[in-house]
Amino acid sequence: MRTLLRLVLLSLTAAVALVVPLTAGADVGEAVSSFTYSKNMHPMGYSARVVPFTGPGSGVFNSDLAFWGRTAYQGTYEGFRIVDISEPDNPVEVKNFTDCVQGTTTGNQGDVIVWGHILVRSWNSPAPAGGRFCGGIFTPVGLEGVHVFDISDPANPVAVAFVPTPCGSHTATGVPDPAANRLLVYNNPSSDSIPCRGIDILSVPLDNPAGASYVRFEPSGNPSVGGGLPNLVTIDAPSSAAGVYGATGAAFGPSPTVAGLSGQVVLVNDGSAAPTLGCGPLVGFPTGAIALVDRGTCTFALKTKNAQDAGAVAVIVVNNVAGDPSTMGGTDPAITIPAVMVSLANGNTIKAGLPATGGIRSNPDATRSCHDTGVILGDAKLAACAGGNGFAVWSLDATHGGSLTDPALLYKVVVPGVSIGHSAAFTWDGEVLIFGHEPGGGGEARCQATTSIVDRSLFFFKASTGDPLGTFVHPRPQTSLENCTWHNYNVVPTDKRYVLVAGNYQSGISVVDFTDPANAREIAFADPAPLSETSLVTGGDWSSYWYNGRIYESDIRRGLIVWNLSDSAVAGTKKLDHLNPQAEETSFPRKGN
Repeated sequence: MRTLLRLVLLSLTAAVALVVPLTAGADVGEAVSSFTYSKNMHPMGYSARVVPFTGPGSGVFNSDLAFWGRTAYQGTYEGFRIVDISEPDNPVEVKNFTDCVQGTTTGNQGDVIVWGHILVRSWNSPAPAGGRFCGGIFTPVGLEGVHVFDISDPANPVAVAFVPTPCGSHTATGVPDPAANRLLVYNNPSSDSIPCRGIDILSVPLDNPAGASYVRFEPSGNPSVGGGLPNLVTIDAPSSAAGVYGATGAAFGPSPTVAGLSGQVVLVNDGSAAPTLGCGPLVGFPTGAIALVDRGTCTFALKTKNAQDAGAVAVIVVNNVAGDPSTMGGTDPAITIPAVMVSLANGNTIKAGLPATGGIRSNPDATRSCHDTGVILGDAKLAACAGGNGFAVWSLDATHGGSLTDPALLYKVVVPGVSIGHSAAFTWDGEVLIFGHEPGGGGEARCQATTSIVDRSLFFFKASTGDPLGTFVHPRPQTSLENCTWHNYNVVPTDKRYVLVAGNYQSGISVVDFTDPANAREIAFADPAPLSETSLVTGGDWSSYWYNGRIYESDIRRGLIVWNLSDSAVAGTKKLDHLNPQAEETSFPRKGN
């Protein structure tokens, strides 16, 4: 990485109109002047939509991409762009649609799906007081979901429908259902709220997109067991509290195992005026018991460490506010016992049932939030939702009890050290699942040389079983001034090798050959300098995708950059009529070199 900014980057703080024209192919040399890139990467074209650092429009970012024929569609926080890519060295903006709500981040995200004359756009936040319009379609106060557009006339997109979803639309995946003459949308709320853990399935009739509708919700586990929470607390009979209670976990210490731990459940006493908070050394606590402690005053980690020092084998924290318990934050490498949290109501029930024995264990039927869902059709017929501490995989195949509108859950994987699962994709033969996560939520510098290995890692699994196949650590350490994680990516459509193209915020583009998932290697990159020399400014790649011989980079602050990769690993790749990057609409075997 270079640490000095070029003049063009300094100019990004100015108004957009003063930097580059918004409707013509601008100078790609200017756009990538701060980049360091491998010799096999060649910048070709640039379509600018520059987002200033401060002032009006500073948070109205560029987001994800979709492609239909020779047109690219780039989501933005205020709408979407339509860009003619007939000449990749001269991409031309056809329309910058800003009518969702112009100049604001009200609906944010703006992830897009395209299918012929139909475009679907994610709306990710409840509409504020008075509601808001998107393309002339009203979004009532408090609602969120997706908007459907008719883009038959690219210069004049027309909104035709709004489909509300219970928990909004953070991202969405387009799944064609030609037998029913419709486009299905697997909508990802990305919310960790218990009722939101899964995907919404929506239907958009191809001959009547205005009739788009909500089909059903598909949970990512079994919500009837412990509410779908990742851990379970059991209280044994004859206690009046006998039963099973859902519980969240902690960012510190080990996670509960399937076998779990058991013992006497004891309400702590630290000898203070508020003795059950456990903020001081515990008094008279029996060794080998499970500590029950109230939330408040001091950190979760301190409560757990105090209980551990007193001989506890595990900790149950009782929430101090009504509603679902939350995942406990904090760090302390000295903690060696698991800690979980139950709701205030359940905690009060457990207290009323003491003395008692019980245990804690992981929940094999836990649900998880779905941040992004990758789909492969053809012979593979799989879908994978990434979120929370790992991912869930469904079959869409009738032979396994699944279908496009009623997927059958095959398995779930918890990835140690992960708390914000982000992306899932498949190789085109359906053999390997690629899982990425977003530590720090994408706004932190998580690719530094001092960053943990897990935070910098991409993971490969056997798609049919979830067995681990390998990992790949981000190979180019970034500075403390660059937000960075593995973010959005797709697999190059070739039957010769496994090649991934990824956009990773301010570390830019990474092209990874993972034909041997245990020995993956980066074969190309394009890495911009930090956007600021003095502070961390959010920016870089929202996504980078391979499409028909080119890499298309959606830069949060710059716009759309087109690259050519000259490398034997991508020679002879298959051409596609269109691409919604989260969905592979066919499958084919890998033949090798």
